[in-house]
Amino acid sequence: MRLVRALVLTLTAAVLVAPHVASAADGEPRKALTKEGQATARSVLLRRADLGTGFTPVARPKDQRLPKGARCGPLDESDLTVTGDAASPDFRFAKDAVFVTVGSTAQVYRTLRDANASWGRGTTAQTTRCLADIVRLSAAPGEKIAVVSARRTPFPAVSPKAVAYRLVVDVTLRGTQRVRAYVDAVILQHGRVQTGILFTSLGRPVRDVDRVALASVVAARLAKAGGPGGPIA
Repeated sequence: MRLVRALVLTLTAAVLVAPHVASAADGEPRKALTKEGQATARSVLLRRADLGTGFTPVARPKDQRLPKGARCGPLDESDLTVTGDAASPDFRFAKDAVFVTVGSTAQVYRTLRDANASWGRGTTAQTTRCLADIVRLSAAPGEKIAVVSARRTPFPAVSPKAVAYRLVVDVTLRGTQRVRAYVDAVILQHGRVQTGILFTSLGRPVRDVDRVALASVVAARLAKAGGPGGPIA
């Protein structure tokens, strides 16, 4: 049980950058944060009330730098600018054999052109390679993470722009215990606002109906923040 909990911590630390990586990757966008931009970014994040009973907030890792060797260069955003950048806590459910972690990030781009440029770069075939490298290269000492598959997956149009990715990985702990883990990233954009929702689970993936339900909640907040009449329209 202790090793499995350690695995959850390892995978969460490895992939919580993924939503932002899907839009920013190796080169972070320039930050010109404003009060309005920050308020907008925070307004679309997942909240504890969005989840069922049993989820508890967990502090995020402070160091979210990309691991050395991750092939994320084509997703570079150092020429783009964000005015808002926020992240939710990580919400974790651990009971019996069920382990799930859910978290989200949000960015407000200075211009629609910047937001669309970010989307265009972050939804190419390179994205799956970048995400796979992030997870694979983030193994702690004594652990090995093998990527079984990394692909873009179908997802309903809950927002004007929506895309989803799934990574299936095998994690070997102390050279003997192997655990199958699933990483699902859902990226949404409405106007100048982008958000990423990340699901990490052990043994089996988070159900499609649950991922779509949470994405729909966030999409409604995106519509209010980034659509016509919204604070950043």
